Amino acid sequence: MSIQADEPRIVVDVRCDLGEGAIWDDRAALLYWVDIAGRTLNHFDPAHGQNRSMSMGEQVSTVVPTVDDGQVLVGLENSVAVVNAATGERLREVPLEADMPENRCNDGKCGPGGRFYIGTMSTVRRIGTAALYRVDHDYSVDRCFGGVTVSNGICWSTDGRTAYYIDTPTTNIDILDCDPESGTLSNRRSLIAVPAEYGKPDGMTIDSEGRLWVAMFHGACVTVWDPENAELVEKIDVPAKNVTSVAFGDADLSTLYITTAKIGLGRDDIARYPGSGALFAMRTTTTGRPPYRFGDTGAAEAPAAESGAGDELSNLPGETTESGPNVAEDDPAESQASSEDHESAPE
Repeated sequence: MSIQADEPRIVVDVRCDLGEGAIWDDRAALLYWVDIAGRTLNHFDPAHGQNRSMSMGEQVSTVVPTVDDGQVLVGLENSVAVVNAATGERLREVPLEADMPENRCNDGKCGPGGRFYIGTMSTVRRIGTAALYRVDHDYSVDRCFGGVTVSNGICWSTDGRTAYYIDTPTTNIDILDCDPESGTLSNRRSLIAVPAEYGKPDGMTIDSEGRLWVAMFHGACVTVWDPENAELVEKIDVPAKNVTSVAFGDADLSTLYITTAKIGLGRDDIARYPGSGALFAMRTTTTGRPPYRFGDTGAAEAPAAESGAGDELSNLPGETTESGPNVAEDDPAESQASSEDHESAPE
């Protein structure tokens, strides 16, 4: 039986150059996501069908919730910042590779013990000059390992003792040992060599049964893998060529949210994949897991299944948000990203 319950549908009808970083906040019942090239932090409210977009003034690569309600941790160009999720105000900022102007922050997620793992990437496609870092509760930064080119998806097994990781140009899904007490990652090795026919592995999440869901840049699909035997479980077609990140959400954690990008696509690709850059959602027959929160020293547990969020469209009191097209800013002229970069190294 397929784990895909329906077809991916557009829920935020924008055309982002580089949508990324999807993550569900189970406390706020919101999906956070970013448009890197558009320099915006977004949160989508599925109960009201509305997306709110805030300019961050520079490229913002990923977002995770924190233990403090109303605050998120984001990756900026050369720093990590605590941000007021309602206003975009930066409450604290920690430099990251500030001495490496050819690099910028990229994907990241929190792991066991509430630590934030964020990787960097070379914006000029230099091989092996980026790294993966761990930001601890006191905002100290440790370098987990280097030799990375485009750091992307990362997630953990249920017991927190195994991490899965993607450096996109390798086209591999790697596996590492993780010490949940210290947060140390070790013994990195290749788990799955993703065939080129599926595209390039980008963002990644894990479901309650331990399967890996991987966004495929240039592949117009999401692939699902069983890490126990390194076999493909399912390929889910998405009507957007550049699929960038995935996250389970809604009250029952059974909706898969999918970010996409239109950067690097020519006229023919846009005609074939007119939804490129939109935020998609798709119901599944499985469930995801609540995210680890920055600063949370306890383990995240999957909640009991609840009814899904409603689809009604109505305005939230006191907010000036929009639904439908043009709800997110898109300013590629001011972005440091280029289509040439993304042809060889997805973000």
